[in-house]
Amino acid sequence: TVVMMVGLQGAGKTTNGAKLAGLMKRSQGKRPLLAACDVYRPAAITQLQVVGKQLDIPVFEMGQANPVEIARSAISYAKSNGFDMVFLDTAGRLHIDEKLMDELKSIKETVHPNEILLVVDAMTGQDAVSAATDEALGIDGVLLTKLDGDARGGAALSIRAATGKPIKFVGTGEKLDMIELFHPDRMASRILGMGDVLSLIEKAEQRYDEKKAAELEEKLKKNRFSLTDYLDQTQQLRGMGDLS
Repeated sequence: TVVMMVGLQGAGKTTNGAKLAGLMKRSQGKRPLLAACDVYRPAAITQLQVVGKQLDIPVFEMGQANPVEIARSAISYAKSNGFDMVFLDTAGRLHIDEKLMDELKSIKETVHPNEILLVVDAMTGQDAVSAATDEALGIDGVLLTKLDGDARGGAALSIRAATGKPIKFVGTGEKLDMIELFHPDRMASRILGMGDVLSLIEKAEQRYDEKKAAELEEKLKKNRFSLTDYLDQTQQLRGMGDLS
């Protein structure tokens, strides 16, 4: 499966492409490969290698070669080395840039990605929408990033309205595991200021340690609950993120 990540510069494409690859590895048991197709931004390749290393996902790069060639080579490398997903990290553009758009189209025509995901920063609002409506490329879906900020997700409404394409994933924080499937109903309750309890429950399930809970129960029964236990509990709670 070939996934092509596109979007404006600074939307978090490199990091979130890697996060998505990490999510596929963790939740679906996939073997993803990251391909460095951004040859213009200084240190873009290094950035991809750094996040790839943290997530233990290999990175395919050919330095400053032709991005179309890099994409093609990455896919054939993946096929011959047992990878089942390739994430193409393409160059971000500052606005609708003809040259870059043509390059993205060439990559699309050459490797026929199964999925083209537009990475959009929830904080940018209107710019994000104009990037999304640039349909020359034909995107399949949206990955909305930086939803941990104050943006309650109004951008989600504008982008959906502008593109008619589904929002598939959301980045919810800086850490590399902070990415999740997009749930429209939960976003609606966030926009309406009603909080998102379901995501909180899911997070709690991921962080909850059954063994510890059983030990704690025993301690409470025997009246041996100490300050250390209390600290431990508080830390588990804090691990779930901001209480507000």
